[in-house]
Amino acid sequence: MQKALWLIIFVSSYVTGQGISQTIVIGNTNNICFSDSSLTLVDSLPGNLEDCEAIFMFSNATSNLSETDVSRIESFLLNGGGVYMGSDNWPLQAEANQITKEFYQKESFGLYDVDVAQVNQVGNLKLSEKDTVPAGKTTSAFPLDYRLTVEAWVDDQPLILTGNYGKGKIVIDTGYSRFYCDQRNEHTDLLFKKIYGFLREEEEVKLR
Repeated sequence: MQKALWLIIFVSSYVTGQGISQTIVIGNTNNICFSDSSLTLVDSLPGNLEDCEAIFMFSNATSNLSETDVSRIESFLLNGGGVYMGSDNWPLQAEANQITKEFYQKESFGLYDVDVAQVNQVGNLKLSEKDTVPAGKTTSAFPLDYRLTVEAWVDDQPLILTGNYGKGKIVIDTGYSRFYCDQRNEHTDLLFKKIYGFLREEEEVKLR
């Protein structure tokens, strides 16, 4: 049975001038575990994204996003929001490919079996040689693009990329299975923290 599209809302620990900021997590989240436990499940993209600061999307085998949803996510980015676009080995690529084809005319490819990714120490995520980045249980890759910075590699192919999109920030990650509950450890928690901080344009983000 096809997995339903779920949204998980993390309520941030501070209040902005426009109200409580939210980070929305969308998609194939049944096996995903985070360090934040304040979760609210809803079954559709919120009608108003003005109070959101970031969107995390974990791709399903079949996309549940409409063309209008994609346009709204693009507008959210252009206006300063942060978007994490997660995919993995086929078929868990549907939403990510739908969006990256629209934004970059590219999509993820291949199958890689690498335990630990090679990091770029001069990227936006500020990864260092001391950081261990699990590649994921079964990963794909994303083509090089001059608009994106490669943060981590598998077999000389981009695994995690970051960049600006309008006023916003985007992360493309083709190995999100590292965030599965049975894969979660201090290294995956640290990586998630750095991704979250980049999307929110913060040096450090404290997660409960």
